[in-house]
Amino acid sequence: MSYTFRLPDIGEGLEEAEIIAWLVHPGDVVERDQPLVEVLTDKANSELPSPVSGKILRLGAAEGERLSVGEVLVELDDGSDSDTSDNTPRTEPDDLNHSAVTAVKKRIKAAPATRKLALDLGVEIENVTGTGPGGRITQSDIHSASEVTANSQKASNETQENSSDTENLGQIEFGKHPLNGIRGVIARNMNKSWSEIPHIHTLDEIDASLLVDLRNRLKSTNRKGASFITPLTFAAASAIRALQRYPMVNAFVESDPEESFVVHEEINLGIATATNDGLVVPVIHGTQKMDFFSLALNISNLVSRARKGNLEVSDLSGGTFTITNYGALGGRWAFPIIPHGQAAILGLGKIVERPLVVNGSVEARLTLPIVLGADHRIIDGDLIEAFKQSIMKDLSDPLDLALEG
Repeated sequence: MSYTFRLPDIGEGLEEAEIIAWLVHPGDVVERDQPLVEVLTDKANSELPSPVSGKILRLGAAEGERLSVGEVLVELDDGSDSDTSDNTPRTEPDDLNHSAVTAVKKRIKAAPATRKLALDLGVEIENVTGTGPGGRITQSDIHSASEVTANSQKASNETQENSSDTENLGQIEFGKHPLNGIRGVIARNMNKSWSEIPHIHTLDEIDASLLVDLRNRLKSTNRKGASFITPLTFAAASAIRALQRYPMVNAFVESDPEESFVVHEEINLGIATATNDGLVVPVIHGTQKMDFFSLALNISNLVSRARKGNLEVSDLSGGTFTITNYGALGGRWAFPIIPHGQAAILGLGKIVERPLVVNGSVEARLTLPIVLGADHRIIDGDLIEAFKQSIMKDLSDPLDLALEG
């Protein structure tokens, strides 16, 4: 009379998940598709819905515990005449697949060109109401949604890469605390990256006067996406160009076995983002296909969703190169850790006036400190220096970056 619902693989080959919060209790009667539990994987928080209707008999783990894929998540009395526990599933094969999704989503009616436009403009198409025949989403709908998003985010755009609220930063009760939740994920990922990747770092500083001037001039234009341009936009554009010039940097070493490495064709940028729950690195996919202004929109949209906790598993997967803007916190130099599964990371310091030698004289100029970290197993000093010089050249004279848009 019972149905055993086991923890499914909710994507990206994940092996385990932490129970964040149960949304039901033993004895509760639930409907099919009703959310049962919120879990945390190494990628994101997800709600898992019930694959069947029935009465909750037993919960497979307590909040804070971790389960491996395939372990019992919950047992239900589904009212059937046969015992469907363990290896005798009652439902059709698509039941588990259905339960593996993070939420029940409506079918999106939109042409491929409309979907691409939404991606380029940073619009979440699943939140757009279609005005076309049968509720189909049109390109006009996407443009309208983009304008709404632009107006709502413009006021806070100047600090979009800044840290989360620092009022309660570091405040915690004395005593022992479990290393779980987002902090536990961060700890495991950092430990894995630092222990497996032999890091090398190279530091430099550029005159950012032209970059800041161009940013200010572009922001005053009416070009769509111009209001979202920040120094991070230029850094991302320069990194994309450098990764196209030096594809070896857009790679990673396979850890098991450590006998090969993979060079990516796609350039998927991770943007390290401080949130109230901890550091997350959401990913913008296919950035090599974006123009400068679309890139600015996508970065702004991604960071905003990260801060609101609206990221999905796909937003946190597949990164090939990461940028971290610790300068938004006030820092000048840092040695950022390369995310596992990547081979390099770009760190940006704070842009402020510093003494700089110009034509033989010392002047106060706006400067941008940059740091590149690389996996020394596949990237040597000559390559990382050439890669850094490419970025420095583009950021020192950034007009070409914007003209590509």
